[in-house]
Amino acid sequence: MSEQPQPERSRSGKFGRMAGLLLVLAVALALRLIGITWGLPDETHLFSYHPDEFHSLRGAISLALGDANPHFFNYGSLYLYLVAAAALAHPGIFASIMSAVPGGPELPQALRAWTLDARMVTVLLAVGTVAVVYATARHIWGHREGMAAGLLLTLAPLHVLQSHYATVDVPGAFFTALTCYFAVAMFRDASWRNALWAGAAAGLAASVKYSGGVAIVAPVVAWAIMRFSDGEVDERPSWAMLPALAGAAFAAFALTSPYTFLDWQSAWRDVSFEMQHMRTGDDPALMVLYPSGPAFHAGNLALGTGYAMLAAALVGLVGSLALRRREPWPLLAFGLLAFALIAGAEVRYARYAIPLLPLVAVLAAGVVSDDLLATVQGSWVTWARAAAISLLLLASVTSAGIIDHRLLRDLTAGDPRSEALQLVREQVPVGERIGLITEPWFYHPPVDYCNGGVALRDNPLWAAYRRPVGDLEVLGLDTEALGEAAPRVVVLTGVEVGVPLLAGDPRAEALMAALRENDYQRIAEFRESPWPGGGAGALAQDLSYPFPWIEIWRRGGLVTGAADGGMIAADERI
Repeated sequence: MSEQPQPERSRSGKFGRMAGLLLVLAVALALRLIGITWGLPDETHLFSYHPDEFHSLRGAISLALGDANPHFFNYGSLYLYLVAAAALAHPGIFASIMSAVPGGPELPQALRAWTLDARMVTVLLAVGTVAVVYATARHIWGHREGMAAGLLLTLAPLHVLQSHYATVDVPGAFFTALTCYFAVAMFRDASWRNALWAGAAAGLAASVKYSGGVAIVAPVVAWAIMRFSDGEVDERPSWAMLPALAGAAFAAFALTSPYTFLDWQSAWRDVSFEMQHMRTGDDPALMVLYPSGPAFHAGNLALGTGYAMLAAALVGLVGSLALRRREPWPLLAFGLLAFALIAGAEVRYARYAIPLLPLVAVLAAGVVSDDLLATVQGSWVTWARAAAISLLLLASVTSAGIIDHRLLRDLTAGDPRSEALQLVREQVPVGERIGLITEPWFYHPPVDYCNGGVALRDNPLWAAYRRPVGDLEVLGLDTEALGEAAPRVVVLTGVEVGVPLLAGDPRAEALMAALRENDYQRIAEFRESPWPGGGAGALAQDLSYPFPWIEIWRRGGLVTGAADGGMIAADERI
C-alpha cells in the first residue's frame, strides 16, 4: 500500500518541472517584448533606426510582389521566407506594397507593420532558443541544470537586446543551438533520426546565416566519439550515417534557400562581397579601438554578467571533461570553430558572438550538477556548492540589473533622435544650412524623412520620400567644406566623429578644432549607455543603436529659450 502514492508524486514532480520551465519561457518572452517597438518607422523617418533591418525586409518585399527569388543573398533566405510568412497575418501589407505609389503613404505603413512582424519572428525564435538550451542542459545533467541554463540565457543582456531586432543573428543562433541539442542527444540514442535532425538543423542554420553551417561539426564530433570510443557503447554508428548527416544539411539548406543555386550568379556576387567585407573590415578607426578579435568577442560574451557566466562555463567544461563526460565535446568543437571564425574576421560586431551564448549557458549550468560537486571531498562540498550557486547568482543578478536599470527602460523611452530633431528644427532659421558628416542614416536625427543612407536615398523608389527639414550639406571630415558651407547647425554622431576621435584620427580632431575656431558651440549632447565601461562611442556599433551619441553644434550658440530641459547644456561635459 505504501507504494501507491508514487505515481502521483511522479506526476506532481513532472507538473512542477513543466511549470518552472514555462515560467522561465514567460520571463524570456516578456523581456524580449518590452520595447519591441523601439525605432520603428514613423512620421519622422521612413526606415527603422537599426541599419540592417531593411535588408531583412528587402528580400521579403520581392516575395510580396510575387517573386519567390529574394534577390538578396548576403545571408541565406530562410529568415526572409519566415518574415514573409509572418506578414500573412496582415494580408493588407501585400496589397499595399503591390499598389503603392512612390512617395505615397502605403509603403511607409507597410514598412512599419512588416518590420514589427519580422521582429516578432525573432522574438519567437529567441524564446525557442531558451527552450532548446534547457533541453540540452537537461540531457547532459538534469532538470535543475536545464533550468539554470535557460535562466542564464533568458537574462543575458546581449541576447535580450539583439532579440528586439529583425536581423538574422538571434534566429541563426536558434538553429545552431538546435544542432547542438541533437548532437548531444546522439549520445543517448545514436539513431538515424537524431543524426538526420542534427544535419537538417545545421543546414537551416546556414540558410539563415551562412556561417551557421559550421554547427555541423557538433554532430560530426558526436558521431566520431561514438564510432571510435574505446569504451562500451550500445551501438556504434555506421559510416553511412556521416554522408547522410551531410546530405540532410544540404537538403535543408537547398529547400529553404533554393535561389542560392537557381540564381547562382547573383548569389555569388553577394556572398563574395560578404567574404571580402570580412577580410577588409568596415572602418580603420574601429580596428584601432578593437585590435584584438578574441578579446573583443570574449568581452561581448561576458557583457553584463561581470565575467561570472564565462567563469562558470569554464568550470563546468573542465569539470565535465574531468568526469570523462562525452556530451560537452561537440559543444566545445562547435564553439571553438565558431569563435575562431568571428575572431579572425576584420569586422567587429557584438552580435557575431550570439551563437556562442547558448553553449556558454549550457556549460555554466554544469557548476551546480551533483556529479561535479561529488568530486569535491569532505567538508569542502558545502563550500563548493555555495561557490557554484554564488557564481550563477552573480551572473543572473548582474544581468538582471543591467536589463532593469537601463536597457529596457531606454528601449521603451522616447529615442534621443526625436529630441535632437526637434532642437535642429528650432535652431535653424529658414534658408540656413544643416551640416552633416554623411548622408542621413540611422545614427542621425531624422533630418530627412528618407533616412536610409546614401544607397537608399539615391534609389529612385526611396528617393521619392526625400523630405529634408532644411538645406542639408554633407561635409565629411573636411575643415574646408565646413568653412565654405558655413552651416548654421552641425550634427555630429559617435559613429562618424566619436569613434575616430577615440582612435586618434587627425581629421576628426581638426574638424573639432575648426568648429570652435568658427564660433560653433555645442548646444546639446545626447550620450547614454546602459553598458558598463563608458559611452556609446567606445562600444561595438550594434550595442549602441538604441543609445546614440549625438552632438548639436550651432554657430553663434544656443538661441535663447529653445533648449529643452532634458538635454545637456552646452557648457556641460560628460
